Amino acid sequence: MISKVWYLVLKLITYITPFMIFDAVYALLVDHSTMLSLSFLFPAIWVIFLWTLFMNNPPPEKLTLRESFQVAGLGWLLMSFVGALPFFLSGYLDPLDAWFESMSGFTATGLSMFSNVESLPRSILLWRSLTEWIGGVGVIALFLSVMYRTSKVVQTLYFAEGRSDKTEPTIIGTVRKIWLIYVFYTFLFAFIFFILGAPFFDSINIAMTALATGGFAVTNNSIAAYPPGVAVAMIFAMAFGGISFVSHINLFKGRFREFFTIEVKAMLVIVLLFYLMMFPHLMARGMSFWGATLNANFHIVSALTGTGFSISDLGKMSDYEKTILTLAMIFGGAYGSTASALKLIRVVVLFYGIAWYVKVRLAPKSAVIPFKIGKKVFEPAEVRDVSIYTTTYLLFLLAGAMVFMLYGNSLANSLFEVASAEGNVGLSVGITSHTMPWVEKIVLILEMWFGRLEIYPVLLMFVDIFKK
Repeated sequence: MISKVWYLVLKLITYITPFMIFDAVYALLVDHSTMLSLSFLFPAIWVIFLWTLFMNNPPPEKLTLRESFQVAGLGWLLMSFVGALPFFLSGYLDPLDAWFESMSGFTATGLSMFSNVESLPRSILLWRSLTEWIGGVGVIALFLSVMYRTSKVVQTLYFAEGRSDKTEPTIIGTVRKIWLIYVFYTFLFAFIFFILGAPFFDSINIAMTALATGGFAVTNNSIAAYPPGVAVAMIFAMAFGGISFVSHINLFKGRFREFFTIEVKAMLVIVLLFYLMMFPHLMARGMSFWGATLNANFHIVSALTGTGFSISDLGKMSDYEKTILTLAMIFGGAYGSTASALKLIRVVVLFYGIAWYVKVRLAPKSAVIPFKIGKKVFEPAEVRDVSIYTTTYLLFLLAGAMVFMLYGNSLANSLFEVASAEGNVGLSVGITSHTMPWVEKIVLILEMWFGRLEIYPVLLMFVDIFKK
């Protein structure tokens, strides 16, 4: 008899097998490689066989929050192992690099072990993009979207993946609407990129990874390989990926005012502020007005939304410019979007909290001053949770950066690279590569995993393991 946690973990992983089978067929028809096809087909068959051994077990009717965290943590971890098998079995990466690439994909990070993606077969490129596209919304969201009944299991799993927004009467209805919008935007931006000059295959792939705020590209120069119009359109695609799906649902319903939530307004303010800070420095380095404008806006949006696309060599940026992008990577996109990192609502709460604290200290002791942002009043417990999570997030960032500094990297570069991994961004100053020490690879894998699940589900999973 299998436990309900492992029952759900195994069932969860089966939902990526149709994508692997599709890629197996694609490898056979397009790459004309039986070996490549089997590299995708074998893991899919193995997962399906494993699931058939336990599929007749009764599904759990209830799931505690702790158990749902275990499902989320183990599910994402094992999914990255299974997703790594095609990279390894095809002979393109060793086991650790394959795991890195898969974790980077499913967490929609975009850091890569491949130094020359243009030499890869199309089926491998497509699998990289699919892992990000699946991971962008979340594999648990994919899992819930095809469940046909509501239960406490659905609710706790939905929460465990870092979501709480609900626009339909049921969570399953909400998730299905999210996927519908997600698919629509993917095809929309793929069409836009194609008419702006990107090849058809490239358009599909970069549309998937842009909406997923992932950043895997199919060219060595990322988005710089395409006409400037594609880069301009990409800014909007990345921004759409970094905006909450609740806002998108309101947009589709014609509620334009409700689309511009406090997080969307914060995103616009942060982009403008960071642009004004970065633009003069790019001009001073010899860029034209339009070149500096495009570079600043593109990379700020790429960092803030956690996408990770680039149009120039970030390794050549000054420490000042890297610091701006590092801050953007720490802030992250909107809650309920495909973006990770701290999330904009937490950033807004923190900055409002400074003004609120000063106001409370200056007011008479008898005064009751609610913590209010817009029309929403935040309870003290909510503000406390934001502060604790932010502190935890920064501690993990500093711990990872210290490991990189031990290996001789500068503080600015170390913070940049680890912030990119923990925020599931994918921008790199050149540290991440297949030649980096294995310790650094493990650190970034853990940072990506922790960052995607917002740290605590993984921490609680480890606490349970050590308790036993």
